[in-house]
Amino acid sequence: MTAPDTSHAGIDLDVISLSAYGQKPAGNHSKQIAVNCEDGKIFVQSLFRKMTAHDTFLSFSGQISNVNKIVNRKYSSADDIARVILKDLALTTRILNLVNSSFYRHFSSKGISTISEAMIILGTEEIRLAAANLKVYEMMQGLAQIGILKEMTYKGLQRSIMVRQIAEKGHFRDADTMQVSAMVYDLGEYLAALFAPDEYVAIALMAEEKNMSIHKASKSVLGISYTDLGRMMVIKLHFPENVLNTMQPVSNFTIPKDTMVAADFQRYICSFVKKMCDIPQKITPEDRKKCITGIVHDFQKILAIDLSMAEDLLKDSWEKTLQHAAVLTI
Repeated sequence: MTAPDTSHAGIDLDVISLSAYGQKPAGNHSKQIAVNCEDGKIFVQSLFRKMTAHDTFLSFSGQISNVNKIVNRKYSSADDIARVILKDLALTTRILNLVNSSFYRHFSSKGISTISEAMIILGTEEIRLAAANLKVYEMMQGLAQIGILKEMTYKGLQRSIMVRQIAEKGHFRDADTMQVSAMVYDLGEYLAALFAPDEYVAIALMAEEKNMSIHKASKSVLGISYTDLGRMMVIKLHFPENVLNTMQPVSNFTIPKDTMVAADFQRYICSFVKKMCDIPQKITPEDRKKCITGIVHDFQKILAIDLSMAEDLLKDSWEKTLQHAAVLTI
């Protein structure tokens, strides 16, 4: 069996480049991140020190790394996957609850009772990525002691659900990869809110007062954008490289569809879902429709999603988020 790639088990901050990272097209993959911004390097070092001093995050880091080493193995067996999952009783229970929920549909009147059975029916790929997704959600839920973190946790869950809806309707491959990518899409922003709340508030104020994007504001305050910070953590936690690539934001909406590869579509879907789930809950129906109309206008030619479909996706994904929360005993 091929051993997992452990070349990025840790991050050497002296050889990381933050500024250029995340600007390459989806087909140009680089695991090494390079740092030429001193402020960004200092912030990342400070953040990692806080993270390593946090018991909950340390526990999660070890558990998710074990899950994702298995995810990264090209030829990992069902036994390998089952062994890692079964070591974690809470994870085992949540996976079985999830696969027996209406989201995955019932496969028999008795339901699925073991991890091995779940892998036979749903496939090893689906189960191992579901395990990774659930571990991220469990971590975010466990750390979410303030309102903003709880809101971001729910948004992560809603994004993962909406992505799966789009992937299944469009018969896209790698629905589970996109689901994990959608869940961790704003991981950098989440970590900043958790471990650097003063900087997080400063970024939000700068974005609002100067009418800047969060991407630019975070890079201005921290020396590294939320996106690059999140992607660095994804590397550190051994997520598959296609998850890393799917987290890369998009800005060009004039690309001809027939020139795009699957990885490009995944990036655009996750970006669309991020924007949709960031629409505030507490606004008028008229303002919500304006927000959705603007997002649909940008993505319509590439994703073939119209206003009615987008409105249904937002409504259905929120309802399923609440159902999921009940299934996962949140």
